[in-house]
Amino acid sequence: MADDHRQEQDLSTVQTSTDNQAVVNMEQNLADEKGGLMDLSGVKLELNRPETAPPDARLYNGAEAEVAFAVPSAAPASAPEEKPVKIGGGGDISENIARGFFAYRPGAFDLAVETTKSEVLLPDVDGSLRGAWLLTEIDHWDSEKERLVLLTDNCLIVVFFDFVASKIQSFKRIVLKNLTSVKIGPFEYPPNSIMPRRAGVGVQMFWSRQEVSVAQKWNPFNRDIPYAIFASHPLIERTLRDPDVYRVSSLEPLKVETFHVALVQGCQSTRATQSPNLPALNVIEGPVMIESYASLWSLIHNQSRLGFSRERGGVSF
Repeated sequence: MADDHRQEQDLSTVQTSTDNQAVVNMEQNLADEKGGLMDLSGVKLELNRPETAPPDARLYNGAEAEVAFAVPSAAPASAPEEKPVKIGGGGDISENIARGFFAYRPGAFDLAVETTKSEVLLPDVDGSLRGAWLLTEIDHWDSEKERLVLLTDNCLIVVFFDFVASKIQSFKRIVLKNLTSVKIGPFEYPPNSIMPRRAGVGVQMFWSRQEVSVAQKWNPFNRDIPYAIFASHPLIERTLRDPDVYRVSSLEPLKVETFHVALVQGCQSTRATQSPNLPALNVIEGPVMIESYASLWSLIHNQSRLGFSRERGGVSF
């Protein structure tokens, strides 16, 4: 055991001598390379983080960047989906339904206007033709009827034109200087009315300041009501997407808004030139009241579009 203990002490002495020699050799090498040991005491080591360059910068901390910063391209915005414009009160209609209207057929509107000009217009009374429209007339019982409306220098002519037989069934002539007021606005019903509400706007014209009696209002066949209400034709929705159907004029012959503008201008011009002493035309922007409460016939009539010249299952009327 004494020999083993002596050997362990010898190995420890050798290892210690070897470690000391390695440290001496390392210090000697550093002294040879630097000319002496470097004293780092009191030296402050500071690390600076460079500011982040903007995405499109080519210089980074004063030196040209080796890697270009790419700007992420924004995804192209998708175009909004085009939807049919809602102007008339009937809503959008399909191509098949539109073809059921005889007025939708090319040339039908032209023929109706030319027929009315030759058979109804009186140059000495009416003057020159200013414009023509195909509109929806709404009577005092809320029933819709297809009407051809011609505006002349002196008169407004409302025509019931049969597009199936291509002939005039009836018409009425309204002298422009007799109109007292013209109103345009959304449709409105009495609060206790159960009739379905209409979309779009209407134009109402009055040619008498006399109040309508109760007997006149409640008679569905009364034709002496001193006012008329018009709305855009149901085909307005189709024609906005297929404008080549009508090529009569640039006055948009199915749109009640353009009719309103022309009507007001025509009335004011006629009064100024022919009857300057008459009171000025009262132009109103406000709700157009339809005093209909519970007309079952009007509901059936409007739902089936009985007031329009249409093809109905092989039968046209």
